[in-house]
Amino acid sequence: MSRSAGERGDRAAAGEPEHRDDEASGREVDGPLRGDTAVGTRAPSQDGTFGADWLRSREPVDHRSRAEGLTADLVDAWGRRGWSRIVDLGSGTGSNVRYLAPRLPGSQRWTLVDHDAGLLARAVVPPEAGTPRVVRGDLEREGLRAIADADLVLGAALLDLVSEGWLRAAAVACRGAGAGALFTTIYDGTIRWEGDGPADAERSEADERVREAVNAHQVRDKGLGTALGPGAGDAALRLFGAAGYRARSRPSPWVLGPADRPLVLALMDGWARAAREQEPDAAAVVDMWMEHRTRWVSNGEFRLTIGHVDVLALLEGSPADVVAPLP
Repeated sequence: MSRSAGERGDRAAAGEPEHRDDEASGREVDGPLRGDTAVGTRAPSQDGTFGADWLRSREPVDHRSRAEGLTADLVDAWGRRGWSRIVDLGSGTGSNVRYLAPRLPGSQRWTLVDHDAGLLARAVVPPEAGTPRVVRGDLEREGLRAIADADLVLGAALLDLVSEGWLRAAAVACRGAGAGALFTTIYDGTIRWEGDGPADAERSEADERVREAVNAHQVRDKGLGTALGPGAGDAALRLFGAAGYRARSRPSPWVLGPADRPLVLALMDGWARAAREQEPDAAAVVDMWMEHRTRWVSNGEFRLTIGHVDVLALLEGSPADVVAPLP
């Protein structure tokens, strides 16, 4: 896969050290991780990539929306099984590390994998994570390879971008390593607006048309074939179950309101671009929708729910059982 979940940041703005080889896929980067304090609200760009400012603007919402019950179950499994090695796929600037490292007891050895050296250069990790190993590479090659040395595999806002073939390979690789897996912020296709007074048929139809176009756009090829899009959560349960896991999902929706206006406006811009690209004949409808929703979000009270799920997959049995080779 030529892209990861949070890739292609501005390398110059990242202040990347000159000795790093930006063209060498799979290059390991040693030494402390560099940070960046820029905050912005850029949505994904037209080629489907993501910038560091967009990832940073969404991080607080990602963290507050996590399915806490699954996190608690993971922390329990981590302690009981004596795990220490974590691989974060599509790590971006390290949001997963910042959320999970303070919650995991004992020694932690992190590996961050992302295609974008600029995002990796911006990563900042808490003290509990130590000094992670950093690998610049594709999910299809370096990502799957890194799983072999993992006790726990993570991916945030990732699975709806990958193909079923890649996810099947990841589940098999996790099973071969005896690793657990936690995938979070998996889009489920829900976009629901509330709080703007009596329902208006024309407005509701525009909302639904934009949502359907966005969801159709989600399953376009992202580099590994047809992307899973809104079906990613169900696919994860099925494929990890087939690999011998006990896999469970829990809702982790984004619930956004007036305090989240900049993020919502950025999301709307991205949705409008995706909808126009997916359905060129619907451009007039999309423009009308964008005008109405922008005015409403900018001036009024609202509630926007974007559906996500988190999926936790754990192997059951004794330590000897969970590292047994695949049949």
